[in-house]
Amino acid sequence: MIKKATLVVAFLFTFSIFLGASWAATDQQAWVQETDSSLKFTYLEAIIHVKIKNNNDHVEYFKISQQYYQTNPAINWTLKWTSPAAVKMAKYINTDGDYGWPIQPGQTKEVSFKVVAQSPSGGSLAIEPAYIARNSSIPNQFWPLINEPGLTATWFFPNEIEYLNPNLELQLWRGKFCFWIQNMDTTGPRVQGIVRAPIVPIDSKLVYSNPKVTYLDDELPWADTAAWDVTLYPGQQKHYSYTYQWPEGASGSSTGKYKSPSVSTDSKAQNTTTVPTAGTGVPYALFAVGAIIVGSGVAYAKLFR
Repeated sequence: MIKKATLVVAFLFTFSIFLGASWAATDQQAWVQETDSSLKFTYLEAIIHVKIKNNNDHVEYFKISQQYYQTNPAINWTLKWTSPAAVKMAKYINTDGDYGWPIQPGQTKEVSFKVVAQSPSGGSLAIEPAYIARNSSIPNQFWPLINEPGLTATWFFPNEIEYLNPNLELQLWRGKFCFWIQNMDTTGPRVQGIVRAPIVPIDSKLVYSNPKVTYLDDELPWADTAAWDVTLYPGQQKHYSYTYQWPEGASGSSTGKYKSPSVSTDSKAQNTTTVPTAGTGVPYALFAVGAIIVGSGVAYAKLFR
């Protein structure tokens, strides 16, 4: 069994390399290492709403993770509020304690919470602006022209809870993200480029954005990555917000300047679980490799001074 799992993982790793090569040959682009970025985040928040069912015959618990590990170092979050009120958990990862909810046998619970991103040193992004830089960028060995892809996105699986506890069935995940970005160059000239949604859930649908996205980036085929073509004058700040919903076909409504025209009302038919569950039986190793493929290549960069 171990040998078979090893062979499967090896095959998946080889296939991922081949797949990456095929993307590079079509509509993908290289990311050349930069020295710094004129555009940086001065604020980032997320308001998450989830609907979870306990399929077990006894009480279960789930809690809020306040670290986002698709960047290096991880983005730490400050918990602002929860609805309904969360309770403090018996064990904790966050030094100030972890908060979550009990869910009774057969119960379906809906909860919401708001978190705000901290700066790389644990303070405020308003004081210590930062940006997300590609870890897999290549050194500049090209002349006289190179491409400029802009600011990168990062991706994650919204239904990871189903792997962590197969008895907890995620029925709906909705996340509204808001961020401010600023041109840190105060002397000019104006700065132009592509800004992508910094955090994007996989297998989800972009149902709202303000301002309207310029296009949906298809760098990761399983994600609708919001992208804006922006212009910022010296010292100028701009605000962006966007909402994703999982699964893609879940029913729901939202208002705004961007709205997906293809949101189905048949959520059950569209609920294709990406993360291993008791029903899928997918080995954790495959999930881990998939997460590495998705998560590699991004780093949370400090303001270089």
